[in-house]
Amino acid sequence: MEKTKLLLVLFILTFLQFSCVQKKDVASFKFIVWGDSQFENIETFNGIVQETELLKPAFVIHVGDMIHGYTYDPENARRQWKRFKEQISPLSCPFYPTPGNHDVTTAEIEPIYQEAWGGKYYYSFDYENSHFIILDAFLNQQFDIIPEEELNWLEKDLEANKNADNIFISFHSPLYLKKEGKNDWLAIQNLLEKYSVKAIFSGHYHIYDYRIKNNINCFCLNSSGGMEYYNHLAGYSHHFLVVSIDGKNVSFAVVENGRIYPPDAVPPGQSSLSKAYLEREKTIRIPDPSKKSIDVNINIPIENRTDQTRTFSLTWDTNDKRWIFQPWFTAITLKPEEKRLVNFSIVGPKGNFNRIQLPKIRVDAPFQNSARWKTTLSFYHKLFHPPEIEAKQINEKITLDGKIEEPVWDTTPSIIKFHTDIKGTLAPENNSVKILYNRENLYIGIKGEEPNPDGLIYYAYGELPLVFGDDDFELYFDTNRDKKTFYRLMVNPKGTTLCSGPDGLFSFNFDVKTYIGKNYWSAEFEIPFSELKVNSPKSGDIWGFNVRRHRQQAVPAQRDWSKMNNHPYQPQYFGLLKFE
Repeated sequence: MEKTKLLLVLFILTFLQFSCVQKKDVASFKFIVWGDSQFENIETFNGIVQETELLKPAFVIHVGDMIHGYTYDPENARRQWKRFKEQISPLSCPFYPTPGNHDVTTAEIEPIYQEAWGGKYYYSFDYENSHFIILDAFLNQQFDIIPEEELNWLEKDLEANKNADNIFISFHSPLYLKKEGKNDWLAIQNLLEKYSVKAIFSGHYHIYDYRIKNNINCFCLNSSGGMEYYNHLAGYSHHFLVVSIDGKNVSFAVVENGRIYPPDAVPPGQSSLSKAYLEREKTIRIPDPSKKSIDVNINIPIENRTDQTRTFSLTWDTNDKRWIFQPWFTAITLKPEEKRLVNFSIVGPKGNFNRIQLPKIRVDAPFQNSARWKTTLSFYHKLFHPPEIEAKQINEKITLDGKIEEPVWDTTPSIIKFHTDIKGTLAPENNSVKILYNRENLYIGIKGEEPNPDGLIYYAYGELPLVFGDDDFELYFDTNRDKKTFYRLMVNPKGTTLCSGPDGLFSFNFDVKTYIGKNYWSAEFEIPFSELKVNSPKSGDIWGFNVRRHRQQAVPAQRDWSKMNNHPYQPQYFGLLKFE
């Protein structure tokens, strides 16, 4: 933290020194650009707000996806905008928003964006010698495009401000990176080249990407949006952009976790080039430490997926000295495409540990990006005890009505604990999940307490109903336990469904009925094994499995049986479904 503060102070002093040598008749100022936020990493975004305020910019531009959105409920959207404005309240400078797809996802909440910011979806403003244009790439539910009416406005605005020394443009989706045919970017590019456009700011992809296209600086930014990887020099980080104006001269600096980089420290497309060097967070399944002390041997797979020989260092990370590892540290060198299992013995105490408290092993490997900047790439294997539930075998077929009232349900084991965070905080309401199966089908009954059933949200509709933006129950199945591919099913209280699997959206069929009671709502699923492309399970078979509930009258709304990130989903943290 002290290092971060020192770097920021040096940064401020650099700007002050820069400002002092300017001629009085030359415009000199700085502004800051934020990327996606979405409530994914709240502490990170709050830190960026504080660091921005320390730098005292003339104003801040946000490239969009400020809130989570993805709801049909205007009141939900209003609550999210209220929360976001509270987050940015430390700013003492003007703030200029750009609509992102999360901000205007549905026709129902698109007007709430305009209501929240008291202006138009696209607009422009001036500061000193520079002109700034904010565009909406999702106007009237037309995603990833600048429609004709907006393009005509843009052309008139550029022409009216052609004498500005500098022009900057912000729109959320980086249309200049889209495949040809999705949007006629060439027409937009030809228009921009006629004027003194110095930079384009965008986001959406949750990466850092900087490139110069036809003499225009193009930035794709991510301030706190969710990521599977993290290293700025590999193209993945939480950061913000500082833009300094000196007359017609413009300079850029990227601030990331207290470090300052030139914009080209990360070459164009580095996020894609880095993928062979990056690994997702993984889990190491261990017995339940709440039942007995741990004494196991494990094999951790390490793979070199690149065409270069690489050395990997493995170091255990815990502050609890009761855990003993043999070895505590080791290093291995792997040839291109080589795989190896690294063996460890683990001895640990009996006790109730939440996920944060369990040890993890850090895997480090040196990395040099295409611009020859060097860094160390790290990822973790984390000890994890998955929760378990048993599916009871039956001979009869369940009649679906959503009420879960057949006598066989009464003697079936239940999931009753849902968690709102990785610390293990329990959801305050009662929930129950029970699982039955016969030769043809899997049956799942879910019941969730709801003190105010009249407040249930079930607005989803259309060809792609956003059921997860409503109150909903969600099921996840990793049938082959590869911790990568899975089926996802969801239903809202109205019975509207959405599903996806390895073969895409709506690629399998199932039946579900829902019921709204006096102080709860419930659902009964019938899922044919054939639709999940598996044979009827045998006694002792195990799947990866998880259950999620969105309860929109609660904060936070999301609760899981085995807690995952909001997105992307984490099959490595699924629980286990054991067949009786």
